[in-house]
Amino acid sequence: MKTIALDFETACPGPGNACQIGLAWIDGDRVTRVEERFIRPRDMHFTFTWCHGITADHVWDKPEFPEVLDEFRDELEGALVLAHNAGFDAGVMRGCASAYSVRQPKMSFMCTLQIARSVWPELKSKSLGSVAAHLGIRFQHHNAAEDARTCALIAIAAARIVGALEVIDIPARIDARRALREEFA
Repeated sequence: MKTIALDFETACPGPGNACQIGLAWIDGDRVTRVEERFIRPRDMHFTFTWCHGITADHVWDKPEFPEVLDEFRDELEGALVLAHNAGFDAGVMRGCASAYSVRQPKMSFMCTLQIARSVWPELKSKSLGSVAAHLGIRFQHHNAAEDARTCALIAIAAARIVGALEVIDIPARIDARRALREEFA
């Protein structure tokens, strides 16, 4: 099964306002590819610049969500998609697809936040930054490509710790079935 970590940055609340996507492909126990695209949000209203630093100047000439999704659609179709706090990223995907009336790919989401709660219970915080620091992973937080790569590395580390042959096998090893759920049937 294709395994891809995904992260969105959003310009503001509301559907259709993704401003950056990052994807990191996993093959076995390695990240083999990382991609990042800026996305021109539907509203071009930026209230989360304070968090990620993305402004209208970064995206005014970039493609909107449907064009970016089309670039990755075939790879996302049928994939296992990892995200740290998967409910957020699945919601961004769903909201953007709905706002633009495009079909979203059929994929399963696995939440590395849920995995971290099971694998590293001793950590006070299970945030992406805290788990990355615990594992010695350095990254630029709130850059979608860096966040996706870090999410992928966290899943790979968790798979090693629990003795899973592949990332997809983690939930069975930690009995955390809610970490893996079908988002898009």
